Amino acid sequence: MKQEKATFEELGQGPIDIRLAGSTRLAIKTLAVIAVCIVLYYGRTFFLPIVMAIVIALTFSPIIKLGQRFLLPSAVSSGLLIFSFASAVGLGFVTLAEPFSELVSEAPSIGKKLNAKLSAIQTPMATFSEATKEVERIANGGANRSSNQVMVHPGGLIARAANDFAAIAASVILTLVLSFFLLVSRDMFYRKTLRVLPKLSDKKKALRVISAIEHDVSQYLLTVSSINIVIGVLVGGSFWLLGMPNPLLWGVMAGLLNFLPYVGALMGVLISASVAIITYPTLSEAAIVPLVYLLITFFEGQFLTPTILGRRFSLNTVIILVSLGFWGFIWGAAGVLIAVPLLIIMKVLCDHIEGFAGLAEFLSGDDTQDPAAVQAEAVLKS
Repeated sequence: MKQEKATFEELGQGPIDIRLAGSTRLAIKTLAVIAVCIVLYYGRTFFLPIVMAIVIALTFSPIIKLGQRFLLPSAVSSGLLIFSFASAVGLGFVTLAEPFSELVSEAPSIGKKLNAKLSAIQTPMATFSEATKEVERIANGGANRSSNQVMVHPGGLIARAANDFAAIAASVILTLVLSFFLLVSRDMFYRKTLRVLPKLSDKKKALRVISAIEHDVSQYLLTVSSINIVIGVLVGGSFWLLGMPNPLLWGVMAGLLNFLPYVGALMGVLISASVAIITYPTLSEAAIVPLVYLLITFFEGQFLTPTILGRRFSLNTVIILVSLGFWGFIWGAAGVLIAVPLLIIMKVLCDHIEGFAGLAEFLSGDDTQDPAAVQAEAVLKS
């Protein structure tokens, strides 16, 4: 292995040749990645609205371009789009605030009823639970748990909730305003990109990449949003026919959870199963609800979405799950929602930038029709 080497010619004469060993370069790159993650985590209140605004602008950018063909000014079309988007979000929040708050307030009673319904399978776990409590008591030195409790003044919780709501509202307003100006300034950024690049080939490549990102992100998000609206209608309608409480809330929840590939469907099945168990008198009747949810999402995930989007937007399942976990850890629920769009953007960039074709291949899903893939699979099986 090459050691770190620095060769200096006479002072003031010739260039300075500094070569770093491969392990040193790897360490520097690792530290740089860790530093970026730390900055993103602690600077989420600053970076998250910007990234959300970029994703929204990329989604609506082709619509702005279409409006320009009909001589509609960008400011007018951008204002209408952002106003419609904000109105839809606000209307959904107002409509679902009451049933959602009722569901949250009933969470303790739902847990008790769920424990009562599942009492038949809780008996084998009783001994383990008691043993766990005994271990905790010994670990705490036998101290009385009540003596170590911290009393939280209700006023502090209310003040904290108010501060959190104010921060969320400020982030939403900043995201919408920044999205509007990004949509209005779309052509300006195109012109500046052409000005700063020296070569004509670089200008053409930059325009191709930007156009591809706009097209792919917009097509993906608009298509997936339309599919998720259909999923929400199907789930809400099915739950209404089955007699589930708050079918509108279930429909909206199903549509939002379906933005999370694989994980969203699993969460929906588990949550609907929990509520169904306390809603219906028998477990056999309750099992119908999560089964219906599973069938709807399974048909969507295995047939509907792959047929509409095709291989172009297929992503590696493992990479999707890792991305959901990473952005969920960095930015919470909002990070989970934008994890897949960020993967789409990364994949488009890798497809159009030389030297990143290998990364683009790992980001994409498996293509069983690719002759090279078929040949490689045959070699592995042999």
